[in-house]
Amino acid sequence: MTIRFHRLGKSDEDRTGMSRRMFLMTTTMAGITTNAMLSGAAFAGSSALNPAQSASVLQMVQDIYPHPGLLNLSHYEAIVASVAKTADEDESSAKTLTDGLALLDEKAQELFGSTYAEIEDADAREGLLRHFQGEGFFQSVRWTAYFGIYNNKDIWPLFGYQGSSVEYGGYIDRGFSDITFVPEGPTLEERMDDVQN
Repeated sequence: MTIRFHRLGKSDEDRTGMSRRMFLMTTTMAGITTNAMLSGAAFAGSSALNPAQSASVLQMVQDIYPHPGLLNLSHYEAIVASVAKTADEDESSAKTLTDGLALLDEKAQELFGSTYAEIEDADAREGLLRHFQGEGFFQSVRWTAYFGIYNNKDIWPLFGYQGSSVEYGGYIDRGFSDITFVPEGPTLEERMDDVQN
């Protein structure tokens, strides 16, 4: 059984050269952050999750929030470390997570003859996850990943988000016209000439 979903976005062949802004963002965040390195150590030492379960959670996080051109593996591992820490500290959460991962692998074996993390087709993994998206273990991993990515100030520059602008005068003076995907319009002088003629 193969499940396919339409993927939006430009292919690598359609992308043109890297803009200055993108260059600065990617070079600024190219290394592994200290936070991610510290979390990586916790990722390896979970008592609630075995290595196979940790690999499944890692694959889940990458499949739920795929950002292959932006996020490093270490960013995803930091999220897995957070999930593992919660499981280590709360027996009920650990049971919900491990039981859910067991069901996920059971369904993967039934449909694909392998564990969830070993399925190579990303669309098939996505379809399998959709089957479990209402389950508690899925929602727990999903929300941990959501906040671990989109509420992480270390990751914001990778997405081009500069953070709050209120204290800097608002977005009119800070980032409002930084976009590169809309063609540049006429200047104020050109518009005034059109009005006066």
